[in-house]
Amino acid sequence: MNLRQWKPVTAVTLGTVLVLAAATALFLVLTNDTAAPGAQPQVTATESAEDVAALPVDISPSASPGASASATPSPRAPAPPAPAPAPGGTLCGASFANEGSTYRDALAREDGLFGGLDMVRVFFSGAPPAWPGSPADIPRRTVNVSFKFNAADVIAGKHDAAMRTWFAGVPRTIDVYWTYYHEPEDNIRDGEFTAAQYRSAWQRLRGLANEAGNARLRSALVLMEWTLRPASGRNWRDYYPGNATIDVLSWDVYNLEAEKGRYTAPATLFGQIVTIARGEGRPWAVSEFGSHLATGDTGAARAAWLADSARYLTEQKAVFAAYFDLDWETGDYRLRDAAGLAQWKAFCSR
Repeated sequence: MNLRQWKPVTAVTLGTVLVLAAATALFLVLTNDTAAPGAQPQVTATESAEDVAALPVDISPSASPGASASATPSPRAPAPPAPAPAPGGTLCGASFANEGSTYRDALAREDGLFGGLDMVRVFFSGAPPAWPGSPADIPRRTVNVSFKFNAADVIAGKHDAAMRTWFAGVPRTIDVYWTYYHEPEDNIRDGEFTAAQYRSAWQRLRGLANEAGNARLRSALVLMEWTLRPASGRNWRDYYPGNATIDVLSWDVYNLEAEKGRYTAPATLFGQIVTIARGEGRPWAVSEFGSHLATGDTGAARAAWLADSARYLTEQKAVFAAYFDLDWETGDYRLRDAAGLAQWKAFCSR
């Protein structure tokens, strides 16, 4: 996805799952933007910040799309009731890169590090590959899988046949949260399609998904937490196709104050997200989350922040939270220090 604001950054390959033999390129595109480093301030475990990761073919820094008129095409089939969050509390997950191995080996690596992941975040830069055989087809795991098409093409029905087949093939033995074009904000700002087209495309795809009649197939809108900040100049509702289309409101949330030696308090990062979810009567989730080590921190402060965040996510009943376990151009977000690793492992192993 895209990490934002403070300064434009280059979009790179995000690596939740950079795999998918010869067919669909699977990318994780992350666009970062961090505050310029200053004098090394004292490391604290809480503070205000903002950040957002980018996925598949997301690029560019942030901007301010104007409010758009709401599109209202109806889905092809009645929308089923919004599913409740998965039982048993917040699911612990991660997005990760292959790092020179196969995808399955990378998944085994992450399982070993964190004591077993409940869910996995998978990204595709274009059309998702068919089930079975897709990297998103992970037995006994919840999956949040995203894909991308130009909104105008979706509205024109160019992908109807392929997506109808894809939705029909989704396993009924696992919970699959599907996402059309995560973090669309910058793409809309740059004129690739409009907010109204984005909403209409979502509604059309939801109609196709409904035809599959799969109660474990759920739609998850993924936006940047940055979009909720006044400095973004954005209104999250511009991108929201409505409760009849979206089952879960999910967000990409990052600590943007690492260069200042601080970690944003969980209530600051997630509070507005929780308020929105309650107002809409939707479950909420976190599709990307993380921080590289703050200036001056050897790991203890980040570990404390992770513990506080895990507690907040659980108490506020997030459906899932996927840590961004990648070494990125703006910093190494991976949890490889003993303290940070122990905290996320404790969350995953609870």
